[in-house]
Amino acid sequence: MSLFIVIAVLLIGVAVLMVSWPILRSKKALATEEANTNLVILQEQLKSLEQDLQEGQINQEQFEFQKSEIEKRTVDEVLQAPQTSAKTQTYDKKLAYVFVLGMPIAIVGLYFLLGNPAALNVAKDPQAKQVEEMVSQLESKLKKDPNNPSGWMFLGRSYAVMNRIPEAKAAYQKAIALDPQNADLLADLADLVAFQNKDINAEAMGYIEQALKINPKNVKALALRGSAYFDQKKYPLAIKDWNLAIQSLGPQDQAFASGLKASIADAEQQMKIVKSGKAVSTVGKVSGTVAVAPAIAKQVSPTDIVFIYARAQNGPRMPVAIMRFNANELPRSFELNDTQAMSPEMSLSKFKEFTVIARISKSGNAMPQPGDLIGQLDHVPLGAKQLQLVINTVQP
Repeated sequence: MSLFIVIAVLLIGVAVLMVSWPILRSKKALATEEANTNLVILQEQLKSLEQDLQEGQINQEQFEFQKSEIEKRTVDEVLQAPQTSAKTQTYDKKLAYVFVLGMPIAIVGLYFLLGNPAALNVAKDPQAKQVEEMVSQLESKLKKDPNNPSGWMFLGRSYAVMNRIPEAKAAYQKAIALDPQNADLLADLADLVAFQNKDINAEAMGYIEQALKINPKNVKALALRGSAYFDQKKYPLAIKDWNLAIQSLGPQDQAFASGLKASIADAEQQMKIVKSGKAVSTVGKVSGTVAVAPAIAKQVSPTDIVFIYARAQNGPRMPVAIMRFNANELPRSFELNDTQAMSPEMSLSKFKEFTVIARISKSGNAMPQPGDLIGQLDHVPLGAKQLQLVINTVQP
């Protein structure tokens, strides 16, 4: 196998570890997964409701009313949920589409810059050290020819896919110093800074605006600024930028275009919610931080799913607020509020005291299963802040 192919595979492999989770799970897949999760939770709610009726906690009239609410939510959230999904952590879902654009260029760039086809024939099963050696060759070339902006650009992209972020940033800055009117370089650096900070911060926005001043149709810069506008709830501006980006894409970029279209659908849905005034009040809430106890931390994988939910301390056992995220975000802050209620009639603000539970699931199933990792706080009052929720027990 040629060294070029090996390096291509290794570089893409490293990059895929960084971006495949949001890329491969399309918006439609996310919507399907969320619909399945909601269906399980709704089924659990119905079972709990029936048990509450049998135990006399609610009367027949209350049972029928809440049952009709659950049935309505089943139609709204499960049977009619093909195109929308909850907003995931904003940066990883949208910026990953942008970050992936640089990978093929980095690989091809390394090949042409090194330009020694005879050196491509190597023994089988090469080690990762050979990748570093090839990057070292490019570094050596740049020491001899430091005024090569393309070389610094390809080195920056290579460092980025190898997750050598500080070195990648330095390489991009050298490239921009040599070619300050290159909008692509500025957009790449903005993407890198945003990736490093998991947020499109002021530094990243500065590079984005510089890129768009040079080239108002730069696809990456438009996509990034659209994501920033979305995070700021400036949905019309986000849609405008994403549409401009789509118009500048070629036939070979349909996967990226599909991701942008799905993001536009998200923004349009958020605009409808705001316009209708149906957003649920967030008066009722509890908040704090969640972490895993060191004793069981090794049992957690980055792709495990974390559920945090609140149940009324004295009342129906169905969750009154629930959120989910990937385990690689632990430890992190959380807030449960009325917007996360499964039913407006069963929201957080309807009760005064709660049991707050965090559960890590390897299957992603909303129903508790043996082997899940859990943590729990009892008698949590409405409005509680700075809760310290520790996941420290294995579900029997």
